[in-house]
Amino acid sequence: MAGASLGTEFPLLLPTFGSQSTSFHGFLTVGRYDYEVHLEVPHFPDVKGMTLSTDARLASIIKGCQEQLSQEEKDCRSVQEYLRKFQQVCAAATENEDNISLPQDAMFTTLLSHIETIGWSKVSQVSTDFSMIYLETKDESERLHSLRVKIQAGYPIEEPIVEADLPVDIDITWNTSEGLSCIMSAWEEKLSTLQELWDALDELDETALVLDPPNPTRKHTSRRILLSNHVSIQLTVSIAHPRSLPQCHLLGSSHLTAPLNTRLTNNYNEWDPERSIVSNLEIVLGVDVVKAKSRESGEDANGSDWSAECAVCYCLHLEGALPDLTCDHCSQAFHVQCLYEWLCSVPNSRQSMNFIFGECPYCTQLISCKVPT
Repeated sequence: MAGASLGTEFPLLLPTFGSQSTSFHGFLTVGRYDYEVHLEVPHFPDVKGMTLSTDARLASIIKGCQEQLSQEEKDCRSVQEYLRKFQQVCAAATENEDNISLPQDAMFTTLLSHIETIGWSKVSQVSTDFSMIYLETKDESERLHSLRVKIQAGYPIEEPIVEADLPVDIDITWNTSEGLSCIMSAWEEKLSTLQELWDALDELDETALVLDPPNPTRKHTSRRILLSNHVSIQLTVSIAHPRSLPQCHLLGSSHLTAPLNTRLTNNYNEWDPERSIVSNLEIVLGVDVVKAKSRESGEDANGSDWSAECAVCYCLHLEGALPDLTCDHCSQAFHVQCLYEWLCSVPNSRQSMNFIFGECPYCTQLISCKVPT
């Protein structure tokens, strides 16, 4: 009976009666326009637990009167009564904003036109009010990229704000008549200039055991890889010349890193841009790079055990930090925080100024670390 009464007053809403919930889908007239809506009413005809979904244009109207609508939902006893109040409140809101509705409509129409120009296939997601648009495209190597575009009020006069997972900024020359096409063209042009960089980094990620970052994205140009037990190297690859010798910083016990630093200084001119980064490192440093496939086995290509984890917590990453402190005697690596807490628990440890001294938890030889701030 309640459903029939609602259908008479709101003929554009079609009901679906289920065992768990009653739903309505169709159009609701607000002022001079019909807007698409979807209602889920678990306790029909009562408004308790009701959810109302609308199209983007009606959602923008609701934003301005959300507090009043929430109060009406509490006061109304039935869905039909609430919809009646909903129409009145939203219609009043549109009447009060008639002076700005036309510019908003024009902006929305222009934005849709610009999306049509670049193609809906390039759009992966749109917010309900079209204030946020996510674009996607593939580069020459079929890598998928995503671009976040924040539409400003006053589009296209106001230039959108863009966010991309890139190591460099996108150079956009904004043109109000072209709109999103400007952004799309500049973005794809920038992607094309970074192909050699990503080819080199992808090859490095596939070949070497990368310690950090744990999940590299397209904006990361640095990698920390393992060379041998407890010796690693931080590489920062040049964006402009990715096949050239990267910035290198060796990490580990000084008696192990010192000879490698010497080889790097003496042999840097043997770096060949035609070779991969891994092959060049092995030739210049005279050591094997631990390969990515050894992550699960725990052995390098020669069958030797390797370990990069902290010898206290047995983890690689601790709150974003790697085990950067190494014992000069046994070459075991530690997180500074882990070693500090260990030394604090040992009775014969002593602290002087901002350093703490004690026995290495692995070999019991003297070791020290700075007191974490």
